[in-house]
Amino acid sequence: MILERLSKRIAINIKQADPEGPGTVEILEYELGLRLNWYTGLILTVILGLIFGTFFGALITLFSFVILRKFSGGVHLPITICSIATGFVAALIPFINLGFEAILLLNTVSLIIVLLYAPNEFEYVNPTPWDRWLKWISVALVVVNFVVKSPEITLAFFIQAILILPVWTKREGGG
Repeated sequence: MILERLSKRIAINIKQADPEGPGTVEILEYELGLRLNWYTGLILTVILGLIFGTFFGALITLFSFVILRKFSGGVHLPITICSIATGFVAALIPFINLGFEAILLLNTVSLIIVLLYAPNEFEYVNPTPWDRWLKWISVALVVVNFVVKSPEITLAFFIQAILILPVWTKREGGG
């Protein structure tokens, strides 16, 4: 995939330029991949949001998804696929009209999933003292949308909730 190859190429170049520098090629590649994923997803969301006329809704969707994902974890797609899917989904979600009942139902389903399964780290890397609060931060985020009632936030949270279900395998999620 494109971003995976790019992060590996950059990591190798960094190590060649500074062989004694911190981190292995693999660690550099991983960190670069995370950053490339974020920036590419953001840029695609902005561009597609402008093209489709959903700029603000797309940004609301993207940031809602990212903030819940930060605390709830979830399956990881390969970074190129993730970036492209994120950009398109974030830009297209604002076209979906949800009534009050649909918002309430999807928020409720998201809340139940988050209560049961967050945080679900498929790739647990750095434990922190905050780990015991991750579920409750995730729950609080979903609960806030019961007041806000945003269709974009509702759909972003619902998609993210689906991604923390323990039904995904490393192969499906790309690990």
